[in-house]
Amino acid sequence: MQTDPSVNEADAIAKRIREARSRMGWSLAEAAARTGLSKAYINALERGRGKRPGAEAMRRLEDVFGPLRSAAIGEPHEAPTGLQALARERHIPAAEVRMLAGLRIRGQQPRTKERWRFIYDALVASEQMDAEIAGETREHRYGIDDTSA
Repeated sequence: MQTDPSVNEADAIAKRIREARSRMGWSLAEAAARTGLSKAYINALERGRGKRPGAEAMRRLEDVFGPLRSAAIGEPHEAPTGLQALARERHIPAAEVRMLAGLRIRGQQPRTKERWRFIYDALVASEQMDAEIAGETREHRYGIDDTSA
C-alpha cells in the first residue's frame, strides 16, 4: 500500500508549527500578526487540513518560527558543506551558522564556500553600517578592547 508523501509532509509541518507556537507561548492571533498569515490559515495548517503550505507561506512561517521542514522533506539538519567550510575558516559562531543555513535565495541555498563568504561578508558589512549610523563602533558593540595591542 502506497501513501501520498505530501500527506506525511503536511502532518510533520503541522506538528512543528503547533510545537513552535506553543514553545513561544503565542496565540493564533499573535502568530498571525507576526507571519502576516490569517489565524484561520495557521489553524488549518496546525490541524493538518489541506495541503502542505506553499513556498511564500513557508518562508513567512520559518522567518518567525525557524526551520519547520525536516531532512525527510528537503531541509538538511546541518549546514551545507560550503557553509561548514566557511564557518571553520572564519570561526563563525554556531548560532550564526544555523541562521545562515536557513537562507534561501530565490528558493535555492548557496552551495560554494565562495558564495557563502560573499553573503557573510555582505551581512557583516551591513551590520557595521548600521552600527556606524547608530554611532557605535564594532569594538564598542562587542566589548572588544584593542588598546592592549
